[in-house]
Amino acid sequence: MDRSALAAHLRTKVQLQQQLDYVYAPTGILGFDSQTGGVPRGAITEICGPASSGKTTFLHALMANLCAKGEFCAVVDATDSFDPVSAATAGTDLRQLLWVRCSRVEEAIRSADLLVHSGGWGLIVLDLSDVKPEMMRKVPVSYWYRFKRAVENSPATFLVLGLEPYAKNCAAMSLELQPGKAVWSGAHRDFQLLRGMDLDVIPRRPVRSHVRVHLHSRAC
Repeated sequence: MDRSALAAHLRTKVQLQQQLDYVYAPTGILGFDSQTGGVPRGAITEICGPASSGKTTFLHALMANLCAKGEFCAVVDATDSFDPVSAATAGTDLRQLLWVRCSRVEEAIRSADLLVHSGGWGLIVLDLSDVKPEMMRKVPVSYWYRFKRAVENSPATFLVLGLEPYAKNCAAMSLELQPGKAVWSGAHRDFQLLRGMDLDVIPRRPVRSHVRVHLHSRAC
């Protein structure tokens, strides 16, 4: 085995050991939790995908589940697009949620940095879903390493939502969501209720098989 192959093997071994060392927070999405255990605490989890791929639904389910356990959540909203009414409808206790409304990426990055260093959070979300990828590529990679080091050895999950993966190697878990089939109920042709949606979750880090999950309409 040459030196480069050995180095790659050792990196993979270290990453796998780190995955075994994490404590996982259940998301409340049964299909996902049964396959992965949830999202890791003390680490960055990155969820990417196009609009209507289920990122917000995933976030609502996770926040509702953590709030039900008495934990506090913070959402750093980079484009002032978060809807607290939808979050509350999905089960999030707004008394346990801090919503940081931003109008620029720089504000969002600084706000997330302050929160991750303050402690006391079960979940910190950096929502970059509506930020153009070319703008995010200007953010120095040193910020992601700073977030990674700050969240280590803490009970918090640091969740990044975006159109593309931005944290990359700094993320312990990286998921790509793809929109699936909507599930309707009711026999009438023109009046049916949305009961949920089947989504494909493609883990990029760690590498596992695809996970198809059903998201209930209350969290849609």
